[in-house]
Amino acid sequence: MQHLIIVSAGSFGREVCTWARQAIAAGAPWRLKGFVDSRTDALGKFSYDLPILASPEAYEPEADDIFLCAIGTPRDKQRYCALLDAKGARFATLIHPTASVGHDVKIGDGSILGPFTQLSCDLRLGRHVAFGTHSNTAHDTSIGDFAQISGSCEINGHASVEEGAFLGSHATLLPHARVGAWAYVGAGSVVLRRVAPGIKVFGNPAVAIGPA
Repeated sequence: MQHLIIVSAGSFGREVCTWARQAIAAGAPWRLKGFVDSRTDALGKFSYDLPILASPEAYEPEADDIFLCAIGTPRDKQRYCALLDAKGARFATLIHPTASVGHDVKIGDGSILGPFTQLSCDLRLGRHVAFGTHSNTAHDTSIGDFAQISGSCEINGHASVEEGAFLGSHATLLPHARVGAWAYVGAGSVVLRRVAPGIKVFGNPAVAIGPA
């Protein structure tokens, strides 16, 4: 039995806690231990029976600990995962019981597939990729480390989402579209071809509106 620790007690952390409980009920070999967060009052107005153990900087991983990084901002997610990696932390992969994972799908450590995520076939996810609810990824796609895919996104075949990219809710990538590293695709946007690295886009079709 591994003790699962969720990195961040913020809004996404609370969602991931809920999904983890559902995965445990379906047979995942974890016991929830708590959160690590520097905000000691982050759960103050919520009814959670789990403690905030310490800040990520202060917490020292124990032998039976395993982590999920529930931080929605890719740069911050990368930073805290690197901090824990340096301490020898191990990361779980959370696949919600309602998620659908097809043939020859490779999923990196630390990734999170929320409820009703669908991964078709022959695709690659890097480390610490997170999906919100009801998002779909079609065949022959690749998603880089630390990418954040919000709820109800649609990623079509042969598309690519590079390291640290963020897709807002209901974003759509057409076939063969590419979102560059650390780019930001606004909610409801439709990417026809390419989003340059480090750029924020919005609209249908998505156009650049500034740096990410």
